Amino acid sequence: MRLVARALAVVGALALGAYLLRSSPHDVTLVYGVPAPGQPAVLEVEIRRGAEAVRRAELAVPASGGQIRHPVRLPSGDYSLSWSLSGSRPAHGAFPLEIREEGTLVFPLSP
Repeated sequence: MRLVARALAVVGALALGAYLLRSSPHDVTLVYGVPAPGQPAVLEVEIRRGAEAVRRAELAVPASGGQIRHPVRLPSGDYSLSWSLSGSRPAHGAFPLEIREEGTLVFPLSP
């Protein structure tokens, strides 16, 4: 009887640990490939989960463009990422965003 109780306690602890580990935020780096805007510009990014905005950022973009890095911590789940680039060639767009683990995600932005 004791052996069964211990086994159930261990299985329960493992299940609880797996659940908590899955719901904890992940360190994710979002990298935006920005074409050269011709002058310094601002990249506005909004990350939404359903109707709720969970992250917003304004990132400086050099006139030469390039890769803009945006580190965030997000729990696992499905999100939407919308972006808007100001400057002489304004542009905007959106991407679906799926977070399951830590890592780097690259988004090429084109006008």
